[in-house]
Amino acid sequence: MTQISRLAAIGLAKESVAGTWLAPTVGIPFLKGDYEDMIGEIKDESVRGNDTVLQGMYAGPIHAEWQLDVLAYPDLAGHFLAGMIGPDTVTAATATTLSALTIVGATSISTAVALPAGSVIRIDTAGLVEYAWTDGVATGAGPYVSNVTTVLGKIGASRVGLTLGHASGVAVTTTTTHTFKQSTTALPTYSLTLFDTTQTVSCSYCRLSDLQLKIDPKGAVSLAVKYVSFPSVVQSLQTQTFSTFDPVLGWSWNMTNGGAASTRGLSYDATIKRATEAINSSDGTQAPREVFAGPIEVDGTYKAIFENQLDMNLYLNYTQTAATATLQQPVARGGQSLSLTMSKSGWFKGKRDLSSAYVQGDFSLSGIYNTTDGGAVQAVLQNFQTAAY
Repeated sequence: MTQISRLAAIGLAKESVAGTWLAPTVGIPFLKGDYEDMIGEIKDESVRGNDTVLQGMYAGPIHAEWQLDVLAYPDLAGHFLAGMIGPDTVTAATATTLSALTIVGATSISTAVALPAGSVIRIDTAGLVEYAWTDGVATGAGPYVSNVTTVLGKIGASRVGLTLGHASGVAVTTTTTHTFKQSTTALPTYSLTLFDTTQTVSCSYCRLSDLQLKIDPKGAVSLAVKYVSFPSVVQSLQTQTFSTFDPVLGWSWNMTNGGAASTRGLSYDATIKRATEAINSSDGTQAPREVFAGPIEVDGTYKAIFENQLDMNLYLNYTQTAATATLQQPVARGGQSLSLTMSKSGWFKGKRDLSSAYVQGDFSLSGIYNTTDGGAVQAVLQNFQTAAY
C-alpha cells in the first residue's frame, strides 16, 4: 500500500566504538533526507567475438551517503558541530533554585546561588517553564537577588516581567556553553538509523563531509549536512526523540566583520568541509575498512547592502580580520544562541550588484588557520544541554 512519506524518521547516536551501531539517542527532524547505498560498478567489456560491448557487470565496493537538510535547532546543532569541527569544551551552567516564590509580572527573583549578570536563565519545569535575562549583578549575601527581564534590551525601568508565577524551590539554571574547536583528537563517528515507512535500516561509521550554515533574515536558519558511512543493514524498528525547542530564526542574526558590528548583512552561507573517503583495503570484504575524514576547509558567501566601502575594502585591501555570525533566539523563546567565527578571514571576491532596486555587494571569504580558533573556524553554542556532545 502507498505510504505517507512524512511517517519516515531518522535518528542519530554518537558511537562508542567506530563502526559499531548504536540505537538512536536523538531524532533528526529533517526537511530533506536523501540516503543511498553506493555500489561501485565493475564492467566486463572484453572482446568475445560478438558485437556487444558489455559482457558482464559485477557489484564492486559499497558504502552509503546521506544528505540531510534540517533547521538549526539549538540542541541538535551541537551534534553536527562536534562531528565536523572538533570536540566540545563545556563551560558548565549555574544551577540553583528559587529562594522565594514569584508572581506574574515580577522583575526580580531570589535564588540560593548568585546568577551571573547578563545570563539567559530557565525558571521552573514542564508546563511552567519560562525564560528570562538577568539584568545586572546579583545583590545580597545568600539568598541573592537578580533583576530579570523577558525581552532582551528591555532593562532598567523598561524591564518586562515574568509571565507566570513560580513556587519557592523550583529549578533555575543558566545556559551551558559548548565551544567547538579543531583538535588532534580523532573526530567522532555516528550511527544513523532510517525508518523509510516500510523498513528500518541503519548505517554505522558515519562521518561528516559537509556542514553548511545558511542564514537569511526572511526565514529560519538551516543546516545542510552530508555523511559518508558503512553500507546499510536491516534494523529493528527504533524510537526517536525530537527537539522540543524552536529553531533559530534568520532575523536574529548579527554580523561582525572588519572589527565592527554590521547591520548591512542580507544573507550569509558558511560551508565547512572535510574530504571524506570510504577506504576499501585488503580485508576481503565489500564494505569499507573505515571512513576517513581529511583536514578542514571553510568558505563563505556574504551578501550585504552596499551603502559604503567598508565591506568592499575588506576585499580590496585583503584585510584578514575576524568574521563572526551570531544568532540568538528571543529570550522568551529560550534565548539560546549559536555563533560561527573565522578569527582570520580571507576575503577573496567582491563585486557590486546593480541589478536590484538598491545596490548590493557580493563577497566570498575563507577561513585561514589561526591560533585563536586553533584552526580555521570555531563555533560556540549556548543551550540547555548540560552534557558534552
